[in-house]
Amino acid sequence: MKTTTPDAAEKGRKWKQQSSWKTTDDYEIELRRQRMLAEPMQVRPVGERRGRFRDYVVCRCDQDHVQEYVVELRSLTENINTCSCPDFTKNFLGTCKHIERVKAAQKGVGALESPYVELYMERSPWRPVLRYAGRGELPALCRRYVKVNGELKEPAATTLLALQQDLASADAATRAMVRVSSEIEAYLQSERLKTQQAHWRRAYEERFKENQGQLPMLRCPLYDYQIAGTLHLAFKGRALLADEMGLGKTVQAIAAAAIQQECLGVKRVLVVTPASLKCEWEDQIRQFTALPLEIVYGLRKARLDTYRNSQAFFLIVNYEQVLKDVAEINEYFHPDLVILDEAQRIKNWKTLTANHLKRLQSRFAFVLTGTPLENRIDELYSLVEFVDPTLLGSLFRFNRRFYAFDDSGKVCGMQNLRELHALVQPVMLRRRKDEIKEDLPERVDNNYFVKMTSEQSKRYDDYADQVTRLAAKARRYPLTPDEFKHLQLALSCMRMLCDSVYILDQKIRESPKVLELQGILKDIWEAEPERKVLIFSEWTRMLELVQEALATADVKYALHTGALDQQRRRDEIRRFKNDPACRVMLSSDSGSVGLNLQAASVVINLDLPWNPARHEQRIARAWRKHQRNRVHVINLVSEATLEQRMLVTLNYKRALSDAVLDGRGDFADFEQESSRTAFMERLSTIMSGTPGVPSPDTSAAAEAPPVAAEALSPFAQLSTELSLEEDAASLCQAAYDRETGQLQSVLAVAPPRKAPAVLAAVAKTHGKESAESRTAILSPDDYALLQKLLKLGIVTLNPELKTAFATPAASAPRPSDREQRMQLSALPLAAAERHLRMARVLRDSGFADECRAPALQAVLQAGAALFVQVCDALPDAAPKDFSMEMLPSLQKARPVEGQLLALLPLCLKSPGDLGEDFAECAEAFLAATTDFINRRGLAAGN
Repeated sequence: MKTTTPDAAEKGRKWKQQSSWKTTDDYEIELRRQRMLAEPMQVRPVGERRGRFRDYVVCRCDQDHVQEYVVELRSLTENINTCSCPDFTKNFLGTCKHIERVKAAQKGVGALESPYVELYMERSPWRPVLRYAGRGELPALCRRYVKVNGELKEPAATTLLALQQDLASADAATRAMVRVSSEIEAYLQSERLKTQQAHWRRAYEERFKENQGQLPMLRCPLYDYQIAGTLHLAFKGRALLADEMGLGKTVQAIAAAAIQQECLGVKRVLVVTPASLKCEWEDQIRQFTALPLEIVYGLRKARLDTYRNSQAFFLIVNYEQVLKDVAEINEYFHPDLVILDEAQRIKNWKTLTANHLKRLQSRFAFVLTGTPLENRIDELYSLVEFVDPTLLGSLFRFNRRFYAFDDSGKVCGMQNLRELHALVQPVMLRRRKDEIKEDLPERVDNNYFVKMTSEQSKRYDDYADQVTRLAAKARRYPLTPDEFKHLQLALSCMRMLCDSVYILDQKIRESPKVLELQGILKDIWEAEPERKVLIFSEWTRMLELVQEALATADVKYALHTGALDQQRRRDEIRRFKNDPACRVMLSSDSGSVGLNLQAASVVINLDLPWNPARHEQRIARAWRKHQRNRVHVINLVSEATLEQRMLVTLNYKRALSDAVLDGRGDFADFEQESSRTAFMERLSTIMSGTPGVPSPDTSAAAEAPPVAAEALSPFAQLSTELSLEEDAASLCQAAYDRETGQLQSVLAVAPPRKAPAVLAAVAKTHGKESAESRTAILSPDDYALLQKLLKLGIVTLNPELKTAFATPAASAPRPSDREQRMQLSALPLAAAERHLRMARVLRDSGFADECRAPALQAVLQAGAALFVQVCDALPDAAPKDFSMEMLPSLQKARPVEGQLLALLPLCLKSPGDLGEDFAECAEAFLAATTDFINRRGLAAGN
């Protein structure tokens, strides 16, 4: 090991350290140079590279048990080097005393810049950088990964992974030319962890919703706000929970640790708490989980034995023990997660306790305190530094940014506190007691009855007649699948027509409900101009009419439907919550579950969901614990229709809201309070005027997504329009969202002079916006090129595309084998989903025996979909059902777990042996099937 000594000229330079917090970057860099001059250090080169631009290990040479740091030297003139020390990580200067020591040791004749292609992390902003200061051109292998300006192409993580793969297969000379910082792999790991945590967070959010705040590893359910805190801790990984005292921070931390144990591989948790609270932690852990725990007691020898040998998941220590044992805790116990309880103990960054606590090493950290800031803002700095040292940077940066100084450099106030608040929000969650109310606000429900237009009534009666005829037929013998589908369609169309003819026929835009809505909004805002309103409809086309009315009245609104991507939905929700001018949120039923929209205190239902639970879920977006205002619920009901008769089901709202909001029951238990006879009587009441509709099947039919009648479908209208327009297009295909029925895209082939006619046809049948934003028109030459690209496998087409129009000379490009399998399997998979929906409705309505038949059909249809995906020869058509002859193909390919595959022969050979939990097994089978097919679909798209 080489001990380096600064030369006399360096040591002789005069420099005065200032006492003020008001410093510059130049001063801070010089401060580190001075520390380098004052401290004896040893430097030794490491790694296989030669020359001065390589890696070095640097450490103090005047102490025992010194910490070694690795310096990556790239330049002697620019601050683009890297060090593994904590100061470098957070100072954002590009240097530290260790780097300065290495640079001082390299003075003399030689290159000033690295000759390699350097791939490293820039500190502020934190991003990967590719830099080449050598002679000649950038190596060809690297050129494809950088933009014209020399920056790495986005997304950076994907680019880096591809570059790594290319490097691994490159020749030795090329590999030697590229030097990859150790921080690159750390960056990629952090990006992978973020993706993993985001995935798990979404999964656990759904699990909490489905189980009313209860999870199998937790012995007690959590309140909504506790679930939020639990997920914040578990999936931020390193986070600060600053709830006011008495709101259950301990419980949230225990639940988050249990979740991390289940999905993120956490095996050891160190709980650091005041000595007086160690037993409280023990009691809370035993009350909420079955995970093993141990409390550390005794003299140092006993404590060290505990750190070495403990098999507990939770190891509970007090602050004083950590002060003495921090090195041994890191060495022997190796905690995956550190929980700091009452963490105000480390608010003063100058104290010995704070310094020692920050030496604890762990992947994850939870900081719990009810008072993150009492007197000075640098108290918050100290807490956040433990969570993420890079978030606020070094203390000198924090002071410079958030304290105000007078001319003499003394602190005279604070500044930029809004920015500070925003900076800590990603890691800090804080709720106050006055936000968490045990009692819900008052709720007032009103029904507004609206007369339909003559056109609405005429079309409604037509569908009601169809339902009546099918119902009479159903009394004599079971309906065929086609007849049952027709019944579903007719019931759905009746409900659509209660809103507006526009939903089925876009030529007619009238809607008495929209006119009534305009009057309601006017009355609300005349009395309370700032009041916010949630407006729900099951049908997105009904929301289109409301959008037009709001735009005409110059009312700002947000939109939340399943057709929007997740980021757009999040942005819309934020705007509704935060923008005082945005007074309306329009939502389909995709927004009726899981959203907290207490900014609104009025809920208007343009239509009534068949299931009263869904009605309550809509209302619960505003009527919940955090709501401070009286909530007004308005239902718009079409007179003398099945909507008016559905009102009887809404008498259950109080009991159902308990389940939705507080986990004090569940919907199935509530609906089971009535006997089967009572349930059928309710359905008979609703369907009076269309007597005899089979109650279980009708329930399922109304719950299923509507299927547009082909005669009324925009797709059929588009086909007609193009066939009437001579020589307009040689081919036109359209794709629709399976759930919403909304247009996704249109692909047409036409000469340029005919493009306006094609656009006019799309606008006429699907709306002007679809024509402008969702339609692609190719010339015949472009289409020929597309066919060639498809044949080469360079591009793929959406497998959902259906041909609306084609001339005899035109032929769509033949999809690949994988794409054809996706198209064929879509039919049985959709059938499986329909059967499973029916099974759920029957099960939740108390028909445990009757739900097994549709659940069995769901499994068999899903099995048929899997067979299409894995069989050796592509079938001409999707099988109508699963048979034993298909089983060997599945057993060979094993697309799902063997335990799930075993359901298929059981369904065929021994359906009478299906257990009481078979509906849940069918759900698991369909979920695994859907996941497998979706992954195959992604592979086909790539």
